[in-house]
Amino acid sequence: MTTRRARSNSDMPRPTRSRDAAASKQALLDAARALFGQRGFEGTTIRDIGERAGVDAALIARYFGSKADLYVAALVAEAQRYQPPPAFEGLNDIARAVLTLTDEQGLGPVTQALIRSDTSADIRAAAEAHIGRRLVAPMATDMTRRGSDRPELRAAIVVSALMGINLGRALGWFDTLSTVPREELVELITSMLDSQPPVRSGQRAEI
Repeated sequence: MTTRRARSNSDMPRPTRSRDAAASKQALLDAARALFGQRGFEGTTIRDIGERAGVDAALIARYFGSKADLYVAALVAEAQRYQPPPAFEGLNDIARAVLTLTDEQGLGPVTQALIRSDTSADIRAAAEAHIGRRLVAPMATDMTRRGSDRPELRAAIVVSALMGINLGRALGWFDTLSTVPREELVELITSMLDSQPPVRSGQRAEI
């Protein structure tokens, strides 16, 4: 009579469900970020995302909840994909980061959410919070360090101008803006929008 040897742990097939689930979730997130950036929220369907990711679109509900939830997740992924330099030096760094990202990959979902009229309130709020956290707050901190008056307001004005320049370049509003080398544009933006000299202690900056 032949006795079967008990299968050891090493003989057992390794579980792949968690690994496959993580891969499917990441594929959906990557596809959503790309499609939302190209077509906007309303122009992208759940089916489009599933086809782009190569997985069942029904998994969106399992991993993210809804299309709106996935959009917010895409915003977070956009933020995590690029982190400002640890030694943040001001407008020059942030202008270079914003222009580089758009030049290389087009307008992302954050910008799309802000400029589209049909963006839902929840998505718009997430986009505004993202811009505030990633751009306005670091710039306000830099301005505070330099002794600027009303740094939060100044930072909001500068970021608004920077985003307008970035949008005009991406959409081809002006030939000269679209064709100027990026580094040259960064220097022009810095010289035009960050011309305020540091303010000595006890002295208020003039607006």
